[in-house]
Amino acid sequence: MDKQKEILTSEWIGSIVKIINATNKSLIDVEGKIIDETKHTFTILTLNKNKENYNNKKKVLKKGCVFQVTQNSITYIVEGSLLEKKPEERIKIK
Repeated sequence: MDKQKEILTSEWIGSIVKIINATNKSLIDVEGKIIDETKHTFTILTLNKNKENYNNKKKVLKKGCVFQVTQNSITYIVEGSLLEKKPEERIKIK
């Protein structure tokens, strides 16, 4: 499986992400751990300002965001609209 398809079909819960671009500019630079996922949203446990502790939950729409995620020491940039499937459906894609 190529790397692009691998990241699109992988499990995202538990991944550390950063929003690097968004139609809602207040979401840019939001960073944290994904703790839940639906077809259209991620719930991110965000880091505090010192980036020392996770302290807040933020639900963000996938569509309209560009995410930076690192998995297996490789950093990927992913358009959120490409992830708009239920997690269980996305993981089954071959």
